[in-house]
Amino acid sequence: MTPEDRKTFVQIVGQVLIADGVLGDAERAHLDKVMDELGLGEAERKEALRGIDLDSPVEERVNALSDEAKSKLLAAVEAAAGADGETAKVEQALVETVRALVS
Repeated sequence: MTPEDRKTFVQIVGQVLIADGVLGDAERAHLDKVMDELGLGEAERKEALRGIDLDSPVEERVNALSDEAKSKLLAAVEAAAGADGETAKVEQALVETVRALVS
């Protein structure tokens, strides 16, 4: 994945995590794990985190990803939606939007 893909990927996952209005400890730990797996350095992490916005058009972000990033995104957002042990309707709606966009 390109650096831009990694940043956008984290922002989409983050958007799912904050969709219910709460970023709990388990969700924050999940986001850290995703960033670790992607190999984001400190500067990339800060930039990605600054761009997490509930109101961002997820469609534009997903469409901007490379095929490689898209192939990993659905599993990542599904895991994010359940990171705190429950999946809110708004989180599930974002997962379904991503599913439609990457399928």
